[in-house]
Amino acid sequence: MFLWMRPLACIWILSLLGCGTSPVEWGETVYTNVPLAPREYPGALQSVPSRSACPGSLRVAKNGSRQYAVWWESRRDSSAVLMTSHMDGRAWATPVVADSTDRGPRGCGRPAPAIAADDSSGYLHLAYFAEPESGAGVYFAHSMDSGSTFHSPVPIVFGRNPSRASVGSKGDRVVVAYEDPNASQPIIGIALSKTMGHIFENRIRATSENGRARQPVVRVTGDSIRLWWSEYSANPAVSATRAMYRAGAWQ
Repeated sequence: MFLWMRPLACIWILSLLGCGTSPVEWGETVYTNVPLAPREYPGALQSVPSRSACPGSLRVAKNGSRQYAVWWESRRDSSAVLMTSHMDGRAWATPVVADSTDRGPRGCGRPAPAIAADDSSGYLHLAYFAEPESGAGVYFAHSMDSGSTFHSPVPIVFGRNPSRASVGSKGDRVVVAYEDPNASQPIIGIALSKTMGHIFENRIRATSENGRARQPVVRVTGDSIRLWWSEYSANPAVSATRAMYRAGAWQ
């Protein structure tokens, strides 16, 4: 393991073991009458930002009257480039490369990225699974200038299993929820930042290790974290899922 990877690995291991005080005080998990989860995928659009977007990968977030989009585009070698654009009015701006480091041979067969446009900070946040030379895993990138340029991506957690992610933000606080790419039993983890995503100070398990949790959706409101996910049956012959939800207070 590279030396710069060890601190992240140690934080993740300690979080899974439950060492120390949890940074989130969770309420009870809700199994029935689950609040409706916000939609992570766009509805009908008047136009699309790119005809080269991988099918099903387009995600859109709004900040006031402006819309922001993120999507994957596959290269000839089946690696992919993460692209973004924004729209004021009716026309999408020229697409911008958010992350070009992926080297995985999956083509368009990869999880869609996640996007959040923060109306208080003006930042644009992205979370996604990628396979750069530094190691496969869930990554985070953000823009401080409304999507014109992006900071270098930072790893949330390393792991080879393709994982879906969601991102929520409000001011200084950013949360990335993700399917743990290393877990033998599907669980959801979250990474927490109090510095607008510049540093993620905590990584914790957010769902029970006895369940089969996938497809996270996370939102942040003040000091509150709201998390939705789908609980899958342990029986591979059963395709039905159950919606789950829990809310927590940031400590």
